[in-house]
Amino acid sequence: MCTIVGDSLAGYRDDVGGRVHDLLGTRCDPYVNQMLSGKGFDFHCHSNLTRAILPFGLVESDVHDVLNVFQVTGLNKDGQYYMEPCPAKPGDYFELFAEIDLLGALSTCPGGDLSMWGWGKDSDADDMLDCCRPLAVEIFKLTDPSLLKGWEPPKSPAYSGIHGLKMPKFEP
Repeated sequence: MCTIVGDSLAGYRDDVGGRVHDLLGTRCDPYVNQMLSGKGFDFHCHSNLTRAILPFGLVESDVHDVLNVFQVTGLNKDGQYYMEPCPAKPGDYFELFAEIDLLGALSTCPGGDLSMWGWGKDSDADDMLDCCRPLAVEIFKLTDPSLLKGWEPPKSPAYSGIHGLKMPKFEP
């Protein structure tokens, strides 16, 4: 789908080994928020992404795995998932080369840079919103075709798509 071609924080590791650009966790959603805090909140990343894709004919179930750019996560020595404040500073970047047409939806984490993170009844969403930081998105058009010399678009796999199921024979 895409290839990472630039990342100013590519070598970042925290003291435990956590990295930026989380693929380990998922996105927060109103369902877990309701379960943990007893409160409704419709501005988690899941809800933000759902609203972003609706104009393209997609629905909530189309929001799936996310790439949490600049978010630091990992597993501690006890194997427990953790999140740390974002180390990104103005000027840090994460660049992708789209190998196919992509629809990208963006949500700046309502937990901000995670320096004031909290869940449940003791958390205060207003405090978390105070540490939100802006993100910029730039889409570039390739003007020098020689940059693609030797590149080929990805090929579709030859998978039959039936997941080991046997289809009944049609008998007229």
